[in-house]
Amino acid sequence: MFPKAPQLLEKDEMVADDPEGETFWKVSNGIRMSGMPGFAGSMQETERWQVTMLLKHADKLPAGVQSLMKQAPEAPR
Repeated sequence: MFPKAPQLLEKDEMVADDPEGETFWKVSNGIRMSGMPGFAGSMQETERWQVTMLLKHADKLPAGVQSLMKQAPEAPR
């Protein structure tokens, strides 16, 4: 896949410096020709803003929280 989907919690790929409106647009619409889908059809506007603000401040989260967020989700039982 090119370009590769961004790993938004990795230090070099964080979007903490990007304007919130730009990040919200990417969360809503995705990034064309990458593995980043748009979530406008599956998340409410408020939820997309919550994701936007989480990404905006991802570099300020405690190390333990960052580590938990990078873990793969557990498989359903």
